[in-house]
Amino acid sequence: MLLYITLFGFIVTFIMFINLRQTNKANRYLFFFFLFNNIYALAHYATIDSQNEDLIAIMLVNFSPIFVLTGPALYFYVRGLLRDDFTLRRNDLFHFIPFLIYFINISGYLFSSYEHKLEFARRMISDPAELINVEHLFIPGIITFLLRPVFVIGYVLASAGMVIKYYRNNNFNEKQHTLIYKWLSFLIVTSLIIYVNFFLFSLVAINLSNYEEAAQVGRYFLLIVLIGVILLNISLLFFPNILYGLPQLDYAILSSSKRQVNPELINIETPKKQPRSFEISEEKLALLKYKVDQYIEKKPYLNSDFNLTTMSADTDIPIHHLSYYLNEHLHINFNTWKNDLKIAQVIKLIQEGSGEILTLDALAKQAGFGSRTSFFNSFKQKMGITPSEYLNKLD
Repeated sequence: MLLYITLFGFIVTFIMFINLRQTNKANRYLFFFFLFNNIYALAHYATIDSQNEDLIAIMLVNFSPIFVLTGPALYFYVRGLLRDDFTLRRNDLFHFIPFLIYFINISGYLFSSYEHKLEFARRMISDPAELINVEHLFIPGIITFLLRPVFVIGYVLASAGMVIKYYRNNNFNEKQHTLIYKWLSFLIVTSLIIYVNFFLFSLVAINLSNYEEAAQVGRYFLLIVLIGVILLNISLLFFPNILYGLPQLDYAILSSSKRQVNPELINIETPKKQPRSFEISEEKLALLKYKVDQYIEKKPYLNSDFNLTTMSADTDIPIHHLSYYLNEHLHINFNTWKNDLKIAQVIKLIQEGSGEILTLDALAKQAGFGSRTSFFNSFKQKMGITPSEYLNKLD
């Protein structure tokens, strides 16, 4: 069962990966958190259940340095989400020291031959206690085995402290803030439950010196870990909007390129970075709408290469803020919004008489559609009839 849960987790992680560009950039840390967790779960499956020499040779020990990055990935995600700032600073290099120590500590085994690792896997299958006897340079296996969940627990508690402090010092009524609070609470509590119980299981395994026997004695600990992993891997199905992050629009909407802004909408002395109030007020939504409306007056959507990344670069509004605005406040996704603008342009051309001169393909090309099929589908979705039927009705 653990194998199927882990494979499902990798699918969820992959889906998150392909959506990273259009969501909050802090989600890249969430991606690594899920990835490391599922690799950890796969390594656990290889150790206890698989009895497969090759899988054990690949998964056991080799990936242990990245397991201590699970905690920092969670910490960077929570911090980046709350601050809407995903960048790492020089001081953050401190968080990678345990990874470096683990890497050096197992370097002898890590760079050994595959046959050597297969031999270790065979010894593991015969005697699971061999798990902690792998070659280490200076830190014994028993200590590295116990420290892995301890590191993560420490970072989970630090992340919890950030969330508590943030929401204690700010009062929010906005829907997205409430959603993010529930999501972070779920993420932190579930992670804490998983790694506390895995630490307790590790203590049982060390005490019994037999991983398989420990799996029987500590089965309740493993069951709780298993349930926690399931909940984590399905969580994004219930919290899809968390990928937008917090609607921190104050500083993002203000353009550093000194574009003119309607003074009736906002009164700003300089376009420099403004304080963040972390809520979307009517004034901010009006400003965002104004900037978007001003931008589309230039008809950038007529370019067949027009996309969300281009719009973000041109307006100085982060991609995930645009996605949040379109999906949560206009209740439309970017592609539909873009195609609706293109269809409006086609209709305008037809009403101006271009339909009598140009073919439908030419109209579609002038409106920025990349293909005849996408034009026809978009037109019918918007107008309820095909372009040909629309022209016939005019006649």
